[in-house]
Amino acid sequence: MRRGLVALGALFGAAVLALFAFLIYVLLASGDPKYWEGEIAAFERRDVSNPPPEDAVLFVGGRDLRLWETLARDMAPVTIIQRGFGGAQIPHINHYRARIILPYDPRAIVVMAGEADLSDVHGRRPEDLLDDFRTLVLSLRAEDENAPVYFVSLRPSPAREERWYGAQRANALIADYVSRERGMYFIDVTPVMLDQRGNIRDDLYRWDGLTLNDKGYAALAEAIKPVLIEAGYGGLRSSR
Repeated sequence: MRRGLVALGALFGAAVLALFAFLIYVLLASGDPKYWEGEIAAFERRDVSNPPPEDAVLFVGGRDLRLWETLARDMAPVTIIQRGFGGAQIPHINHYRARIILPYDPRAIVVMAGEADLSDVHGRRPEDLLDDFRTLVLSLRAEDENAPVYFVSLRPSPAREERWYGAQRANALIADYVSRERGMYFIDVTPVMLDQRGNIRDDLYRWDGLTLNDKGYAALAEAIKPVLIEAGYGGLRSSR
């Protein structure tokens, strides 16, 4: 009996170590853009079997965008293409820009990324986010992609409240940068994510305090959609 318990304990310990090693591997590997190659290839296969709409606003980003199942409905009458993958960071979007941005001739580009960058195990700073976003936009411009670029601010979450200060710093840096550039805009979703006392609204999140629920996505839509409508993306595109 005692030997059996010892063996069982050893197996349990080995399983815990294996799980811990796997999680460390995922954290490290997910920082490499090649980790998301399968999802990018899936987009390309889908484009062949179900061509994306023309005259669309392209949303690119990571986890929040990937899980936004009602995006097309929430943005209507704005026609959209949704290209959210994995837990993408801004450099990952830049790495795949030739495959998930340039083929679509978008009317505008909406970038929803940055939170995973600050959570990276290598410790990225708000200043790094600004540099990466600048690199993304300059790379697009160098390849004659001149569509307006909208950056959606990083949002708070109860599970990462301790990182909110850094996120606010990143938001301020990027907002200041785009205010001085042509064809770039900043969409601040912070007001709809906080209550009147400035506290993070728990009712916008699932049990993990990180993933948005339906109400959370409705709040994002409340902040993003009017900006796109006011910019004229709810109708047909005029010639550039």
